[in-house]
This record gives sequence, structure tokens and C-alpha cells, in this order.
Amino acid sequence: MKAIIALEKLIKEEEKRISVAKKQLSDDEAGINKLTFLTKASTEETLEKSKLSLDKHKAMLSEIMKGDIKELEEKEKLQEAMQRKKYHDYQKIRLKRDKTAPNDVKLVAMSVLDEISSDITFEDKELIDLGKIIIELELNTIEEIFNLFRDIQKDFHSLKDKIKEEDINSLGITDVYIPLIILSIAVLVSNIKENNFHGFPKFEDWWISELWVNHQAYMGLYKWKNIIRNQCNTTDQQRIWEVIFSNWIFLKKLIKGKGKQAYELNFIFDSLIKQYGELEEELEIENIKRIDNIIEELTTKEDFTKTVSNHNIETDYLKFKQTRIK
Repeated sequence: MKAIIALEKLIKEEEKRISVAKKQLSDDEAGINKLTFLTKASTEETLEKSKLSLDKHKAMLSEIMKGDIKELEEKEKLQEAMQRKKYHDYQKIRLKRDKTAPNDVKLVAMSVLDEISSDITFEDKELIDLGKIIIELELNTIEEIFNLFRDIQKDFHSLKDKIKEEDINSLGITDVYIPLIILSIAVLVSNIKENNFHGFPKFEDWWISELWVNHQAYMGLYKWKNIIRNQCNTTDQQRIWEVIFSNWIFLKKLIKGKGKQAYELNFIFDSLIKQYGELEEELEIENIKRIDNIIEELTTKEDFTKTVSNHNIETDYLKFKQTRIK
């Protein structure tokens, strides 16, 4: 470190000498401040020596810095590894102290930690969400769902790593939620298949693109969502499908809002949710046109003045908010 400081100081002094010498020679040529023959010769010699010395010292500094940077990188890697180890060593303690998750969810999340090898790591939130899925779908084999989730994560990150960093640097939230949504739909499909699964209808991209600006897009999604809901065998499955649908729409809208730069990520999402959850997009234009006509007919028949039977303008959250801001 001392050598670096000394070299940097020496380089600055040499750069200053070079600058002064160049100025003196420039003024001499311009007739502003004429130098004597001997002074001019001395200045030119000083300039050449200073240039050689500057190049030499810059090269030395560069070599020293390379070594220092490598050493610094190694130290940073070691610190990161230690931080990761510390994070996961205390993961069970943090899960126990988590006040937002129910106790049964935390217990399942901790049991997942017991079953996985030490070289596989999950963020706290991922473990909590896994615990919720296991409980909600009444899964008996934690290892089975964990292995499935690990496969989904592996495939997702393998595909995502091929995308240019600048195209996805503002979509970090997807790293956690895309694999979890895919896992959720995969497990739900597995449960439905036990009794009553005939395959899901295909969704259409324009429903998502035009959602909130075109009532027919909303109608298409609404009908598609209900067809899948009707394939669920229990009210729990229906409730879980509602959650999956909401999260899926949120992420699809988020990704599509980034435009062309997120096309690859959107394609990865679509590919994996088709692979694991049998949920896919309609790609045949003729089929899209046919469904479009059906939706148009449906919207003309709908009475949009009707409300749902449990319509309530005074929601629970509204009441909560009113009490908080008083």
C-alpha cells in the first residue's frame, strides 16, 4: 500500500514537470517567452527523461495494482462466503423469530432446511413461501416438493443467465417469484390430476397486454380463469388457484411493462410454466381469432350493470384504514 502511495505521488510530480516543460517549449515557439539555447536544450532533455520515467512508473503501478486487486477480490469473495454461511447458519433462528408467518408454516420451513444439503441455499422468504405451499396443498412429502422446486430453480437460472444483464437488471423480483409460481401451479395440477384433469385452456397474450384498457381482454381472462377454477376439486384448490392467478397476472404485467428488453425473460417464464404446470399460450392465429369472436359475442350479452351478490363498497381494509388515519 505504501508503494502505491509513493508511486502515485511520483507520477503526479512527473506529470507536473512534463506539463511545465511543454508549456515552456510552447511559449518559446510562440515567441512569448524565448529560452536561451542551453535552457531550451535542458528543458527538452527534462521532458524526455520525465516521459520515460512516467511510463516506467505507470507500468510499475499497474503491476502492483493488479496484485492488489486480485488480493482484494479474494478477500471480498471470502467475506461474501462468510456472510452467506453466517446468513444460513442463523436461518432457523430468524424463522423462529419471524412474526409475520404462522407457526405451522415456520415449522415446515425449518423442516425443509433439515432435509436439504448444506451447499443448497434458500432465502428466508423462499422457505416461508415453500412452507405455505406445502401446508395449503396438504403435501406429505416435503422432499418431493423440494426436489421439484430445486429443478425449477435450476432450469430458470440456467436460462436466465443467458440474458444480457442490462435487459433484466430492473426485474430482480422475478428471481424469487417466477420459480415459486411455477412450483405452485405444478403442484396444483398434480393434485387436480388425481381426480379431474382434462388439460387447461390456453391463455392469449393480448388479454394481458390490453388488460385494464380493453373490457374484452378482461372478459377473456375472466372466462379462462373460471374454466380452470371449475376443474379444481376442492374449495382449497380453488382458493389456491385464485392466489396463483393473481400472482401470475402481476408478474406477466410487470414483465410486459418492460417492453422488448424483457421478451426473453417472458419467454422463459412461459416455457417453464408450460413444462412444469401445463399452462400454455395459444400461438395459432386462427384459434386466437376464433376465441376473439367468442369473447366479442360474450361481452355483447353481458349486463355490466349487474354486481356480484356479495358486493360491498365498505371493505375490511377500508375500515382498517379509516381507523388508522383518525
